[in-house]
Amino acid sequence: MDVYVEGKEPEGEAGTPFRISLEPSYRHRDALRLLFILVAGSEDVDRPTEEVVSVFRAEKRLMAMDFLVRYPDYLGDALLDLYEETREPELLEAVQRIFINDEPSIRLVRMVRWRHGAYQNVEDALAMLSYYGLARPMQLAGDDGKIRRYEYLILPKAISFLEKCVQDYPELAWYRDRLALVMRVASGKSGSALKEWQYEHPQYGSTIQGDVIPTIQEQVEQRLTKFAGLEP
Repeated sequence: MDVYVEGKEPEGEAGTPFRISLEPSYRHRDALRLLFILVAGSEDVDRPTEEVVSVFRAEKRLMAMDFLVRYPDYLGDALLDLYEETREPELLEAVQRIFINDEPSIRLVRMVRWRHGAYQNVEDALAMLSYYGLARPMQLAGDDGKIRRYEYLILPKAISFLEKCVQDYPELAWYRDRLALVMRVASGKSGSALKEWQYEHPQYGSTIQGDVIPTIQEQVEQRLTKFAGLEP
């Protein structure tokens, strides 16, 4: 199974189902990114078993967190919101690093606006994760039998697999570290709350269905400059 890292060159093969390659395969890249998201955003189950260690709830939240990984400028804006509330210097420094490293250009993986906001078909990626015994989607139905939401079961192999990925390919630590920042924004928030925040941005909300969601890099840079200028 191949995994592709934005802006990185291959460094050989790891002793895992994944392999770094120059040949484009968005399915494999998406699978790895989604696994980092699922593990970082999951909750412990009441009774962990040999088959399931945690669970991620739910699809809308998965899409919202994926958007923050794929659009570093929007993540920067969310972190500036937190900085406005807490004045934690680490948050301002994190946003500064995002722009110093030109991540809104280099790390950008565009998403399409659909009925309920940013959307990406993740079926292939999730099928891949399920096949390799890393994560498994689960449908939850209501009393009427209709599917109400999706949850994603995290299997024990997923934790050790991601650790090995980072150990064998240190550049993949970017995903781990990025999810730590995303969780500063997403922790304790539902998918609906995260989506509502996205819609507060005119560029996002005014995007026509089926069109690519534009970046807000310039606006966030201006906001960052303002906050940085207030620092002693």
